[in-house]
Amino acid sequence: MNVAISFPPFQSDKGIPLLSQNRQYQVFSTGHSDGGGLVGLMNRFVGDNATVIFPVLPALAATLLDQNGHDAVWLDGIAEGWDWATYCSEIEKAQPDLMMIETKTPSAPPVYDAITNLKSRFPEMKIALVGDHVTALPEEPFLFCPVDYVIRGGQFDFAILNLANFLEGREDLGGGVFWRHDETSIANSGIDPSPPVVVDVRPHIDRRLVNWELYAYRNGNFLKKGTYGWATGSTGADCWWRRKVPGGPRHGGGGCTFCSWTSMLPTWSVRPVDDYLDELEHLVDLGVEEVFDDTGTFPVGRWLKEFCEGYQERGLHKSLMMGCNMRADALSQSEYEMLGESNFRFILYGIESANQRSLDLLNKGTEVRQQWESVKWASEAGLEPHVTCMVGYPWETFDEARRTIEFTRETFDRGWINTLQGTIVIPYPGTQLYAQARANDWLRFDGPENWERFDMREPVLRSPIPTDEIMGLVQSLYTSFLTPRYVGRKLMHAVKSRDHFRYYVVRGSRYVVGHMLDFRKSQLETDVNGASQPDTGVAELPVTLHTAGGSTAPVDESLLVPTSPDEAAVAVPR
Repeated sequence: MNVAISFPPFQSDKGIPLLSQNRQYQVFSTGHSDGGGLVGLMNRFVGDNATVIFPVLPALAATLLDQNGHDAVWLDGIAEGWDWATYCSEIEKAQPDLMMIETKTPSAPPVYDAITNLKSRFPEMKIALVGDHVTALPEEPFLFCPVDYVIRGGQFDFAILNLANFLEGREDLGGGVFWRHDETSIANSGIDPSPPVVVDVRPHIDRRLVNWELYAYRNGNFLKKGTYGWATGSTGADCWWRRKVPGGPRHGGGGCTFCSWTSMLPTWSVRPVDDYLDELEHLVDLGVEEVFDDTGTFPVGRWLKEFCEGYQERGLHKSLMMGCNMRADALSQSEYEMLGESNFRFILYGIESANQRSLDLLNKGTEVRQQWESVKWASEAGLEPHVTCMVGYPWETFDEARRTIEFTRETFDRGWINTLQGTIVIPYPGTQLYAQARANDWLRFDGPENWERFDMREPVLRSPIPTDEIMGLVQSLYTSFLTPRYVGRKLMHAVKSRDHFRYYVVRGSRYVVGHMLDFRKSQLETDVNGASQPDTGVAELPVTLHTAGGSTAPVDESLLVPTSPDEAAVAVPR
């Protein structure tokens, strides 16, 4: 069977969507984004600088299909920059029998429109929809488009192979697949995803098959020509932090309440160290100079020690930089030194907030003190820490949100972090945070008619902070690097290193301007008279919502009381 792994191109005045392999959907401003005057000039300065992330799970799907007797075709219209006509022309050439498309919540309406268009042009082609949004709302797509199949769960690499085999009559259909039974009803193969896991270890991705170099440069995680790796195993994936939310469901729904990936990948496993090292050696042979491992949190403990020892024994540290996601509470100072000796460079922390009660309400499991310690230890070990922070929580005051900005400004100034990503917290359907938001009336707007507004261009959650001030806070995060000591250090690095000059001066300046545009106040939704759109609150969803773990975790009321500066004070390490 000819199977296409595809991302239809989006026609958006806002910019280019960052869709796959992304836990927080975002639209990046580019030279083609809407806007005149100063905004238009800034857009042109940003140019084609939007981040493009290598989509690991879809790439694994293509590889599995190819290795199991199917013809896999890679059609990423977003990364290629195709317009709709070019995209359809490429489909004409490929002639797929089955197409897999991934969607997140903000992209669901345009994806439904794309499927409607595709089915009118290619009526014989079957289309299967995957992703965290349809894992939460698997029956919704059938209300808005003529999609053939919806696959729940995050192991859709195995599930799409199973569907292709099923359509050829080669095996039975695993659980978690939905289809239209007749005009009025939807059938399924079982609510819970249970695709056959056909290998003990996931295959090494066929990088040529999935055009890996398309994603090798336009990514702020890379100093050099790079690609993505994944340390997770075949029976589960993403982040090993799965502590259940206090009072929440006993099985599933654990980990950080906002994370959509743990909602569709409810279990965790890790791949053998030697297998991963074998793949990294192959990447060096392909010409890769840097790998960012996008496991939700890189494995630690004995696995990490064996990995670093093997990495150095094979000489990989001499030819390949590594990067990874890490938790602030996961490593000791000596373990950071071990990473530094193994040529790790970029290390990404989901800080989320510099307020302890926010971390507790998110079930983050870390302490503000550990945030300070981890970035200090990492930077002293020669790593280049990057932090991600969010504002717009329904419980945080303006003064509390400012503490997060003060954290980033101070750590930039001390040289403990190098870069950051600032965002607005978005509650995606299927997560515990979305379920809590519905239960506690935190949503400003909701439902299919508003899914496109979950694109991080405005707050979704009600907050003590006015919406325009939330946008300003994100912009303040992006300018918090502007301290004399930080700027002076980076200019010195840029003078000494061509790679650092391109990264921090050329690309970095465009990223900062682009993100200032991403969160400008003038784009907040207004009506025809220019007035702010009214909050419509929690919507009655037209289909069943499947929340991770099956039930909503209660919110600890005691944590909803703001903390004073004295209560929130943390001793900063020297």
